[in-house]
Amino acid sequence: MERIAIYGKGGIGKSVTATCLSAVFARDGLRVLHVGCDPKRDSAVRLMAGPGPVRTVLEVLGDDPTAVSATDLVNEGRMGIHCLEAGGPRPGLGCGGRGVARTIEFLDDMEVLQTGAYDAVVFDVLGDVVCGGFAAPLRQGFAEKVLIVLSEEPMALYAANNICRAVQVYGQNGVVLAGLVANLRSATANRDKLRDFATALSTSILAFVPRDEIIQDAERRRMTVVEHAPESEAARRFAELAEAVRRVDPATVPAPTPLEDDAFYAFMEAWGDGA
Repeated sequence: MERIAIYGKGGIGKSVTATCLSAVFARDGLRVLHVGCDPKRDSAVRLMAGPGPVRTVLEVLGDDPTAVSATDLVNEGRMGIHCLEAGGPRPGLGCGGRGVARTIEFLDDMEVLQTGAYDAVVFDVLGDVVCGGFAAPLRQGFAEKVLIVLSEEPMALYAANNICRAVQVYGQNGVVLAGLVANLRSATANRDKLRDFATALSTSILAFVPRDEIIQDAERRRMTVVEHAPESEAARRFAELAEAVRRVDPATVPAPTPLEDDAFYAFMEAWGDGA
């Protein structure tokens, strides 16, 4: 079974990437579980058939250890994709990572991933991983392949380097850095520099996603671009990404080599100087 976690800084395009991967997998005949790990519960909305909100794990379970049936929490979306949203506290109240941790506990208690019901599970995880809750898919070995979404922007690269540190820490759980996804902000972005950055981290860029208004148009319709515009360049790139991810053999992936802060800043300065 494919077990994939998508990470990256806030607003970088994680949910677009995660939902497109789930859509491609489902289109290819895989049985997919899509897990939204964000208190905003805004990941599965792109995959659901109706406009109504998805009931979250934290809403249903809270901190109550009493187990419920998986069918009480799993929502079926388009193409037969099963969707699960972690949820979280209201803004300003409590820890956002608690919903993710509770979701992992639920998946473990119910042995959801051990039933053979799914061929692929995709975790769409909020932002950076400095909070232990958001690292739960890695810490407890639920995710095997990590994808980091970044752009050519310095803070996106900084977050990616930081996430590599978490992957390095949890490598003992069988977690590997499958690769990077470059969600470009500009048509003139320096792709060679992004490739150099990937090489410095001992990984590679699996896909370059171009800036395309059709992706935003799909978002407004609460759809993935894979469904909304299947013949588009963006949809083709996500299909290629899904194939590339499936080809990654965790046994052959080297441990990531995140840069120390001084080395990271030196890399960024050299980028700016054109070196």
